[in-house]
Amino acid sequence: MQWLGYLEALGIFLLFLSSLPLVAHFYKKVSVKSSSTRYIKIIEIKPINYKAQILLIEVGKKKFLIGLSDKGFDYLGEIKDDNA
Repeated sequence: MQWLGYLEALGIFLLFLSSLPLVAHFYKKVSVKSSSTRYIKIIEIKPINYKAQILLIEVGKKKFLIGLSDKGFDYLGEIKDDNA
């Protein structure tokens, strides 16, 4: 009967481990949104593939496109806002 206790503890441990990626995902979403009140804002992130992303960031009143890959960052250009 004691092996049932071990199985129950193992099940709880596996449930805890399986919830960690979900918690990390929501923490990342909240931390990106909470950082938008500062001078540098990440407006949008678009994944290109599993190793590359395009970031639209705002610094002051200017918007920039930045490429992010496993090799580093690349400046892609500035976005000119026609409404300004």
